[in-house]
Amino acid sequence: MLPLQEYKLKIDNIIERLPGEKVEELLDYATFLSSRYSRQEEQPGQAKSVVDEESLILQQESLKKIWDHPEEDIYEL
Repeated sequence: MLPLQEYKLKIDNIIERLPGEKVEELLDYATFLSSRYSRQEEQPGQAKSVVDEESLILQQESLKKIWDHPEEDIYEL
């Protein structure tokens, strides 16, 4: 396992090579992980939902490109 500072440098290098929209996806994922694991540390041993409102909003924004297609509106009831 690498020291934390080396992981930070590796992540910075990855971010520098990614296009803007992919950096946004990476941020969404990092936010999800942070939320998920910070809750597990607060109450270990208890089953809990890892999806909070902020995570849902981030997921919806990321998936909006896939969901919002006028040609697929005919499938809506």
